[in-house]
Amino acid sequence: MKLKHLFFTAALPLIVSCGGKGKEVRDDSACGSASDTVLPVNIEIEDAPADSIPPYNSDDLRKFGLRGKVKTVRTKEYSPFVTCISGPLQFNEDGSLSSRFDELTDNRMVCNDNGIINGTECRESDGTVFRLALTDYDPEGNPVSGTYTSDGPDEIWEVEFSISYLKFDKEGNWTERLFKGTSSTRQMKDNGEYSAPTKENFEKSETRAIIYY
Repeated sequence: MKLKHLFFTAALPLIVSCGGKGKEVRDDSACGSASDTVLPVNIEIEDAPADSIPPYNSDDLRKFGLRGKVKTVRTKEYSPFVTCISGPLQFNEDGSLSSRFDELTDNRMVCNDNGIINGTECRESDGTVFRLALTDYDPEGNPVSGTYTSDGPDEIWEVEFSISYLKFDKEGNWTERLFKGTSSTRQMKDNGEYSAPTKENFEKSETRAIIYY
């Protein structure tokens, strides 16, 4: 199960977002779209500093921390974590999100006071719940630390991580970043109880390609 977590294809500018299977994306109202249905989520999130976020071309682009007239965002290899956003991001010329996300169910997300996604929660068909919380940001509004949990019937996998940014494009959007931290795995035993946690160093890189209008 853990290998699936590490090698699940996804395009995630912030490692995050939402959409139920066969449904349009529905966001928490804090994410800046008045027409969206509110989806509450019980994740404690630390807001980014109010003066640290530069302007964006649309509310949807702001949610994903994307600057410029972005058309598509695609992770080149694999994202380190499973979140509600699976697959490439696509935006219309006005900056509105046109992607549909239907790989997972019970998808929820929250945004900070600046309208940027900083927490997601979703569920796989086997009952595994994936939770992500981004807890701190750099002056440009990029997340620099967080926690991730994959809570399934066979194991619980938890990661505390920091993020460093290695490459940016001409619009100031990152194209390569590195996750480093510590992971903890607890396996389900035959008696129905979880084993003591096994801790390991965690390090994964993520690269993405961005196309503009």
